[in-house]
Amino acid sequence: MQRANDTAAGLGARTEPTPSPRRRLDLALRLALCAAALAGLVWGWTVFWFLCDDAFIAFRYVSNSQLGLGYTWNPPPFRPVEGYTSFLWVVLLDGVWRGLGVEPPLSANWLSLLFSIGSLGWIVAGVLRLPLSLGLARWRTALLALVLLGTLTNRTFLAWTSSGLETALFHFLLLGWVFCGLSWPRRGAFAGICLFGGLLPLARPDGLLFWAVTLALCGLRFAHQRRPRDLPAALPLLLPVLHVAWRRATYGEWLPNTYYAKYVAPWPEAGLRYLAAFVLEYAWWIWIGMAGVACLRGLRGVRLDTFADRLRARDGAAAVATLVSAALAAQLGYYTLVVGGDHFEFRVLQYWVPLLLLSFPWLCERAGLSPRHTLAALATLIALGWPLPWLHWWHTRSLTTRQETYELHYRVAPELPAAVRWYGAAWDELEGWLIHHFVGMRHQEHKVLVLERVGRLPSRAIGMRLPTDGFPVLVAQVVGLPGWVLPRVAILDWYGLNDPVIARTPAPALRSEDRLMAHDRVPPAGYIECFRPNLVELPTGAVGPLERGADLTAEEIRECERRFLAQVRREPAPAAGGT
Repeated sequence: MQRANDTAAGLGARTEPTPSPRRRLDLALRLALCAAALAGLVWGWTVFWFLCDDAFIAFRYVSNSQLGLGYTWNPPPFRPVEGYTSFLWVVLLDGVWRGLGVEPPLSANWLSLLFSIGSLGWIVAGVLRLPLSLGLARWRTALLALVLLGTLTNRTFLAWTSSGLETALFHFLLLGWVFCGLSWPRRGAFAGICLFGGLLPLARPDGLLFWAVTLALCGLRFAHQRRPRDLPAALPLLLPVLHVAWRRATYGEWLPNTYYAKYVAPWPEAGLRYLAAFVLEYAWWIWIGMAGVACLRGLRGVRLDTFADRLRARDGAAAVATLVSAALAAQLGYYTLVVGGDHFEFRVLQYWVPLLLLSFPWLCERAGLSPRHTLAALATLIALGWPLPWLHWWHTRSLTTRQETYELHYRVAPELPAAVRWYGAAWDELEGWLIHHFVGMRHQEHKVLVLERVGRLPSRAIGMRLPTDGFPVLVAQVVGLPGWVLPRVAILDWYGLNDPVIARTPAPALRSEDRLMAHDRVPPAGYIECFRPNLVELPTGAVGPLERGADLTAEEIRECERRFLAQVRREPAPAAGGT
């Protein structure tokens, strides 16, 4: 009975014990809030619109597919390599180009906007399905307004509604997976979680974690109910298996090349700072405190044997919610304690913004707050999360040169009132350490990097006309945009994202203080020279010629790759500072 009351206040899906005029007013207000949220999302997408250089890496793979070469970085006789992080995103961009004639630099951010709108839909559905007491359920429309306000005024959420990367796609799928998991055992939840669980590994490699948890959920369901008619709904879970088999057959590897290039060793010193900066920036410590109070109150009235009985009800909502929560915590722990965060501005934490906002009212109730106090606490959480990110944005939004934005670290503490300047100083210190190590780089830096280089590199139309005699080779450290505008030129990626040799070259034995996110590996001695590059990336970001002499041959290319792959797979790590 209480569960029915808890979830009653949807868009008219169930009847609440309230007068009909009240329900009509709530419906009108909710529709108005959805319309306003859509307008706010489009506004934020416009304000934060950018394409980062890494997006053009995926664009080059799509381009090579259009040229009949398949999803590969360099044309044959170079080995095929999987230097993109999202097979599904590449296929989607490829399909839009083939079907609608729209190239990836134009279509990518529009697709990201569509997936962000879809994420907004999951947020609305989550608020309307949130299990609340009857007292707080009467304020569900106000909760919807606050959750939408908090989401659409969150800088991290808005920044990743564009970028050209697969972020919006992955987070749409992940929010859908969470929603279906927490809707268990409602009709359609099983089919939904299988669909999203099957697509997530194709959208990003860490989606394999959610796929594995989905397999566990399927095992629980079939062990408990054994309904053959549910089997077709689980078929999407075969997609990752087929994709991994295709990867092995195409690239000769079980994991994408980006994994080998980026991961060197666990880096919790960076990951913990990355997470702490996120918590301070948006005042999520309020959420953490409320969760602590709710847990203490809950533990006093819960018997462990009763909770264990609920988990043993294999198809029960408690077991599913526990597995879903564990999967989210595991992914967060992986990025925090192993990877060390992410190169981009809280990219891997974007989906936590709506999840934390959605769960906060539920925590407040379990912490003993009244409905009015719950609304006030949520409003306070949102408001305290505004000053740091928006002060930073306000003072950096007009920076337009690479010189101004390189390792962009703007200190906000001097902009704050004296009484809270210590708080801003703590955040500034975290940001300074992170950015110096290429962790959590702000979106304005990536935006300016691409915009500035566009004017210095040749257009794609010119690049398509470059002769390919003698296998022209460019060596570059920032490879995305050159890879797009020079589609017929082989590009050696200095940091190895798109190079199987450099990605597997043991990194120097660096101290944590000397590491740089995704920039620790370097080419083995003699590798770059083996291909005799005749183009080079200049300090200005443009491309210049190099003297080569005789033309490079296909046999030389194959021999260089064969020899150095054999070498890096058996040589020990070089000393720090070596080449």
